[in-house]
Order: sequence, then C-alpha cells, then structure tokens
Amino acid sequence: MAADTTPKAAVIAALIVAALAASTVAAASRAAEPSPDTPMIAKPGAAAKRIAPTHAWRDGAATRALTVDPGLRADFSGGVAGRSVVLRIATGPLKDVSPALQSPVLRDESGRARALPGGVVVTFADPTDEPAARALLAAHGAPAARPLSPRAWLVESPPGLASLELANRLAATGAFAGAQPNWWVERALK
Repeated sequence: MAADTTPKAAVIAALIVAALAASTVAAASRAAEPSPDTPMIAKPGAAAKRIAPTHAWRDGAATRALTVDPGLRADFSGGVAGRSVVLRIATGPLKDVSPALQSPVLRDESGRARALPGGVVVTFADPTDEPAARALLAAHGAPAARPLSPRAWLVESPPGLASLELANRLAATGAFAGAQPNWWVERALK
C-alpha cells in the first residue's frame, strides 16, 4: 500500500512546486511592467520599454510630456541645401553639422518624433497690430521675427531645447493665448 501512495504524493508535490513557480514568475513579470502613465520611447508596438518623461511643453491649458530619444538627432542642414530634415543616429551632437542646425529628437506621448528647428509660435487672444505685438513680445524678452497672422507671431530662438524653454516661459507669463515651439513633427505615411 505504501508503494501506491508514494507516486501519487510525488505527483502532487511536483504539481504544487510547478504552481508556486508559475505564480512567482507571474508576480515578477507584473512587477517589471511599466506604469501605463509612463510614455513610450518609441511608437507602441515598436518597443515595449517605457521611461519617464524628461521634458514637457504647454499646449494651451494642457501640459504634454516629452522624452528625449537618446539615439537620434535631427539634422536641419538639409534645409539649407533644399533637402528635408534627416533623423540621424547619434549619442551626442553631430560632429559634421553646426549646432545651429541640429536638435535632439523628442518623443511625445504617442511616440511620434518631434524636433526643434528654432523659433516659437506665439498666439494672442485678440488680433494685435504690429507695433503692439512687437512691444508685448519685447516686454517678455521674445525677439519678434514676423507675423504669421493677425493673432500669431513667430519669435526668434535658437534650435533645440532653448526654443522649448522659451515657449514654456512665454506660456507661463499668461500674457499670451498660447506659445509653443515651432515644431518639426514626424509625418505619418499613409
């Protein structure tokens, strides 16, 4: 009779050990999963790794999270030669491109690539004539470049994170209806 219970006990013990191992693996997997609030560093499906945002920009009343893509730099030197913007693999500034023609690549909450070629688009709550617009922009340390419409102006700024910082500073003043970087945004191919 002892011979009959030993194989059953061994099978039961093996099943218990397997169940405990599976639950331990499942718990460890859940603990390693990123929070759903943390944005993707690449488009969903392209990568499952999530990291915390490193920057943000004011989009009207909303604040949008941005993450620097450490493997890419935007090369705007092609605009001088008539070519389009090129995203190049880089871990730091591009050595063959002037810093005035490059920007880090940032990923927004959807994973779309954005870059900062320079400039900030400032909007006024009401149509504003040129002398009043220039005076208001100058009062906030924003060198006006040119009007885009009766309610929007392009403000000069260097490329890269300096334009993001200027846009955030101008938006925080409350003197404007909006201020956002003059974004280069990755196009979605259809």
